[in-house]
Amino acid sequence: MAKTAAKNDAKAPAKSKSGKAAKAARQRSEIDDVITLAVCVACTIWAFKIIVDLGVLSF
Repeated sequence: MAKTAAKNDAKAPAKSKSGKAAKAARQRSEIDDVITLAVCVACTIWAFKIIVDLGVLSF
């Protein structure tokens, strides 16, 4: 009897604290990965430029 209850609980959708069914996680597409990579590269370049500019100011 406990096994049946455990199986039913596992099949039931997850619920949030408010009692509503939780949304399933969306699969990431390739465009999401490309956008993330572009943002990371842009931030790295921006940070490198800031560090170089601050280094120039110290001399």
